Amino acid sequence: MRDTDLLNQVLRFLTTVGPPVIAAIVDGVQPWLIYATLGAILAFVGDEGGTPLRRLGYMTIGPAGLVVGAAVGTATGSLPIMFLIIIFALGIFYGLVEGGHVHLLLLSRFMGYGLVMGNAVTPLDLADCAAAGAAVVDAWGTSLLWDLARGEFRPLGVQPVGKATKAALTDWRTRWIFSLCVGLIIVAANLAGVWLGLGHPYWATLTILVVLRSEMGPSADLITDRVLGTLLGVAVVALLVTAAPGQGPLFAGMIVAAALRWPAFRFHVALGTAAITAMLERIGLRPRTERDLSGVDRMVAAYAPT
Repeated sequence: MRDTDLLNQVLRFLTTVGPPVIAAIVDGVQPWLIYATLGAILAFVGDEGGTPLRRLGYMTIGPAGLVVGAAVGTATGSLPIMFLIIIFALGIFYGLVEGGHVHLLLLSRFMGYGLVMGNAVTPLDLADCAAAGAAVVDAWGTSLLWDLARGEFRPLGVQPVGKATKAALTDWRTRWIFSLCVGLIIVAANLAGVWLGLGHPYWATLTILVVLRSEMGPSADLITDRVLGTLLGVAVVALLVTAAPGQGPLFAGMIVAAALRWPAFRFHVALGTAAITAMLERIGLRPRTERDLSGVDRMVAAYAPT
């Protein structure tokens, strides 16, 4: 049944994420479309089945973390010390839940991403919130209709997140050193980005939350896979643009890359990252303004860990 499940996963992913991605290609990558696309992707990743309302709750965790993080980042735009304190606390939270419940990892990672994006890139506004919310509702409706079409609702496939949160907080004594290190490293990365005058400091923050593990081996492997996958994706896009320019090949390449995202990850993380990069770089060939270009690289940065 694995092949059948994978096919359904790919088709449902394309159905869920397709509308905002197509809008981004047609109209350019507007800020609210970033939240719509990420909201759809995170809702899809957070879909673990269950009853309709419980399913909605789990699908909302990732997008809610993104929006809340961006709101806090926007509110602390002129309060750098407060921002560093908050992101330090987030690093501690990530250290406590690393290796645990997938929804807690989504929450910590994308709250951190939202914090930096709202603080240093683009302030959050109501249109962004509405876009993320609409994307979650659309993804939820797609999930329910998909299960109905297949004849049954999928049961909840994860441990209740409340129990997982309680277990992570109870077990803090075994992870406090790692958690403290994560908080300090994230603060140091942000300070280094400001000191060096980097235009995109959120890359460093998100990369830490994606690749850092409590053991050295897994962290090194993830760093290598992400770098190789990104380079491979960019190389593939460069080859395709040279061989087949135009809007038709652009759209076809985006669809193929999106469809390959899940099967590629089954084989190797680097291949999955390459598919993600290729998909979003194809979108990036359609920007109209410098602000659109900034939106493309935010999407590439954020989509990789999902």
